[in-house]
Amino acid sequence: MYPQRIHRKRAILLSASLVLLTLAAGCGGGGGGAKTEQSGSLITGRGFAFSAPSDWSPSLASRAAVVKRDAVTLVSVTVLPLVKPYRPRLFPRVVIELDRVARELAGRLQGRVTERRTIVVAGRRVRQYQITHADLVDRLTFVLRGKQEFLLTCRWRKQDGEPAACPQLTSSFRFR
Repeated sequence: MYPQRIHRKRAILLSASLVLLTLAAGCGGGGGGAKTEQSGSLITGRGFAFSAPSDWSPSLASRAAVVKRDAVTLVSVTVLPLVKPYRPRLFPRVVIELDRVARELAGRLQGRVTERRTIVVAGRRVRQYQITHADLVDRLTFVLRGKQEFLLTCRWRKQDGEPAACPQLTSSFRFR
């Protein structure tokens, strides 16, 4: 039973990663909003909110919000379903699976995982990965709650360095 659950969870996480790559090209339509705050724009989506630089361009879809500085540099949140509810006591098992998923995604991108760590986002222990591929860096943060996965992504060109929007995304992310 446990291996079947892992394989289903793995398929969902790989799907999440593929959605991420698709979202990088852009999103359309409603589903949330952007409101200017003193520290940037408040971006709201289905079940979440975060702050992003006010001079970046947001685009919202029913399950995602992408905010771009240019054609490559972006922050995003994508909401995906989980097969079974996540509970914090499962975190040690989830770390093992997410580590494997990050390695597989890096392989698909012909890159490598250059960082992996546990951090706290929205009051929860979460797993974060940095994948370097071609001249790009993707920082993926997996926030799990109930039957939902919130995939927080920051992407930038290596030569440009990490934008301030990356720590802004993880520090301002919250559930609504």
